[in-house]
Amino acid sequence: MNPGKLLVLAAIAIIVLKFVASLFGKGDLLILNRLVTVLLILFVTVELVKLGQILWERFV
Repeated sequence: MNPGKLLVLAAIAIIVLKFVASLFGKGDLLILNRLVTVLLILFVTVELVKLGQILWERFV
């Protein structure tokens, strides 16, 4: 398994951990909130870069 897949699996595990913690009323943990925020920022950034590449290829 390559490092990219391992990072994706780790990110999914963190988000699932946050969800389970929320179910048990412990979802307000600072470290989990920060990790999930960073993961969401990275995801949105990657998607915006992909969109930019598609638009660049289409119009250039």
